[in-house]
Amino acid sequence: MDAAEYQKVVIDHKDRVYGFAAHLLRDREEARDIAQEALVRLWQHLDQVPDDASARAWLMRTAHHLCIDKIRQRKGRPEADAETAMDLLTDNAVSPEQKTSGKQLGGKIAEALQRLTERDRALVLMREVHEMSYDEMAETLAMPLGTLKAALHRARERCRRELVSAGIQP
Repeated sequence: MDAAEYQKVVIDHKDRVYGFAAHLLRDREEARDIAQEALVRLWQHLDQVPDDASARAWLMRTAHHLCIDKIRQRKGRPEADAETAMDLLTDNAVSPEQKTSGKQLGGKIAEALQRLTERDRALVLMREVHEMSYDEMAETLAMPLGTLKAALHRARERCRRELVSAGIQP
């Protein structure tokens, strides 16, 4: 990959990397740092990434690892507040009424996602929010496809149970 291809990759994928990190970390500033670090690391490893399709998976895998590292560093630190998590989930609401109902639902979804393990949360976010294909997810997480599908199914079931226990019928 050369500098021109790198620039195209940055333009095409920077928002996806940031969004993924923001959902996992629930902190916009840390997500910006993670996205920037992932892009810097891509620049440093251009010779290892052959094309744009591989670059997306490479960036998402790098962002995922950086997010997990950040979460591990936080263990003694308080979590981001629920309002920040709800804002992240409802940024695209159109009207005030939609935003209010979206915040209520978004808050319950954020709580359900928070109760999942880091891996399960990443699986659900990659598939449902970032609309990654199973193959992309398997490459990103370095998991066999069958294992990934089974883990995603279990993660969705856990999330569904959390939502049902919160009074939401998915």
